[in-house]
Amino acid sequence: MNRANSGRRPPPDQNSIEAKYLTSTVGPALIRGLAEIVERRPNDPIEYLATFLYKQVENTRAQKQKEHDAKQLEIERQKEAEEKEHRAQLKREIRALREKEEKARQEREAEERRQREAEELARRHRELAAQARALPAVREEDDLLAAEFGETELHRQAAVKEVDLTKLLRDNPLLLAARNAEGKTAREVAVEAGIQENVEQLDNYCVQLLQNGKTKAINDLLICGYTEIVNQLKADEDTDEDTAEFIHTDIPQLAEKIKEFRHAVKEGNKETIEKLLHERKNLALYRDAEGSTSVHDAIENRHYNVALDLLHKFPALSNIKDIRERTGLDLLNAIDEDSVTDEQRDHYDQLKEALSSSSSSTEATTHPQAD
Repeated sequence: MNRANSGRRPPPDQNSIEAKYLTSTVGPALIRGLAEIVERRPNDPIEYLATFLYKQVENTRAQKQKEHDAKQLEIERQKEAEEKEHRAQLKREIRALREKEEKARQEREAEERRQREAEELARRHRELAAQARALPAVREEDDLLAAEFGETELHRQAAVKEVDLTKLLRDNPLLLAARNAEGKTAREVAVEAGIQENVEQLDNYCVQLLQNGKTKAINDLLICGYTEIVNQLKADEDTDEDTAEFIHTDIPQLAEKIKEFRHAVKEGNKETIEKLLHERKNLALYRDAEGSTSVHDAIENRHYNVALDLLHKFPALSNIKDIRERTGLDLLNAIDEDSVTDEQRDHYDQLKEALSSSSSSTEATTHPQAD
């Protein structure tokens, strides 16, 4: 018994390296092959097992090749997607570059166009400066109706008790129409100050103008916007027939003419303007509660042709300021030139040249250069 056992090899150790190697490599295939032999019982089991193992090798190789091909296909797809994205990115960059170049081209063209327009405008200004009509000299009636607007000595004295306001009015009755920066006349300052004596002095002065037959001064005050005079004169009961007609007919008619003329200026109605000026030329020299003149109103309403015509007829209007110290040129400079239409352009340029020339002349007269 001992001799028989001594001829046998000991069973392999299943935990040995060799056992683990065989189990992980050929073990599964041998198990499936032996199981199939048991099931099918072929005539030549050894040959059957060899054929089975060869097929297993082929199947394993085919599966690995399939997996390899699938992996390669996925890699190729990723590369294709990356190339596609790269081409799309390149197209986007090219498009962005073209858009940038197009924008730069448009900006260059716009700048060149602005330069051409500026050069053309400068050329037209030079031509206008060479051929523009000089404004006629200031006439006596223009000077008379160029009432002083702003804070006058009459305003300051009107707020003081026991002063003789008529002394200030003797040389210039139009001070009654002057309005300060708040748009108030000296009479309104006296009313606010509660000095009734001064209010009565100013009212009585207007009545005295009427009693002394100085109707032109009264008309001038009305044209300069001193509408308070209407009620002051109506309060004078001691009037003859002619004076009554002047108060109740002539003055209301003049007030209506002033209103109609100002409306025509604001509407740019040259036909009505010419008609009314033919009837009474000094209507163009009206002033409103803001100190605005007909030129102010024409410019503010963009009727440059009307303003230009008025300016040539009445040059004193060029430098008259409203209660905010603005001349017609100030209003014109505040207008955006881009808003001036092609139809308005010539009149706009001529008006600006005329007002600028008048302003320069006034400054030269006011502030002469030293030799």
